[in-house]
Amino acid sequence: MSLGETVRRIRKMKRIKLKYICGNEIDNGNYWRFEQGKSSISADTFYQIIQNLNVSMEEFSLYHNNFAPDKLSQWGKRMIKAFQVLDHEQLETIAKLTLDEFNKTQQIKYQHLYYLAMIYLCSIKKEPFDPTWISQLKDYLMNCEQWGYYEVSLFNNSLFCLGDLDTILTLYKRMYKSYLRSKSIHKTPNEEIMLATNIIAMCLMQKSYSKAQEINSLIQSQEIEERSMFARTLLLWCDGLINKIVYKKDEGLEQINMTINIMETLKMDSTAKMFKRWKERLLGTNK
Repeated sequence: MSLGETVRRIRKMKRIKLKYICGNEIDNGNYWRFEQGKSSISADTFYQIIQNLNVSMEEFSLYHNNFAPDKLSQWGKRMIKAFQVLDHEQLETIAKLTLDEFNKTQQIKYQHLYYLAMIYLCSIKKEPFDPTWISQLKDYLMNCEQWGYYEVSLFNNSLFCLGDLDTILTLYKRMYKSYLRSKSIHKTPNEEIMLATNIIAMCLMQKSYSKAQEINSLIQSQEIEERSMFARTLLLWCDGLINKIVYKKDEGLEQINMTINIMETLKMDSTAKMFKRWKERLLGTNK
């Protein structure tokens, strides 16, 4: 399906009149030829059409691909689940799929996912992994000036293998500054808060309490909407860790247990299990 055909399909489904698509800036004849696949248009004109259709670029992509799931997102979710349940066969499958896709398209996102799948696989099999996998991921993030959802997610998923805490904190500060600049396009802050949650846990494990407090202060100061329930639950968890481990307050343990109870109540089973493991590692099994 051509871009013009997708535009026509959306226009028909939404029943938007042509005059509202073209407005005062787009020539009707050029638009009709574009819809019919008989001519191309400039990127500026295409962007204007998307705006006038009242869809985001992400939504347009879904329409254009007949609502087929995005490969990167689909494989990424499978990879995380496989890692959580220690399924090395699934990780091997994902590594092959992503490497094949990278060789076919040369899109760097598939190479990144291949590196992650191989790192996860080696981790659960307790085998050494190729250091170039990590260096490629680190270089990409270090060289990135403006972070989007993709970079935050990549950082979060590669966090445990990036090396020393100073490097991780440097990357986090780059991400945070970038996030503040583009905050308005982030519909929910789940990935950013999850990243901070993981880094706080790492700081506490290495007894870098001041750094853990600093990051917790940053995320607690953010305005999180009520509908962002998962992000708010993570904030409760982080506050609990700081209160219990740093300040030795009993209320911290109550906050930690409340976080896990919320996850279990909402049937977030794999996430609840992961946080229980974090609780045991950070507090000890007898807490």
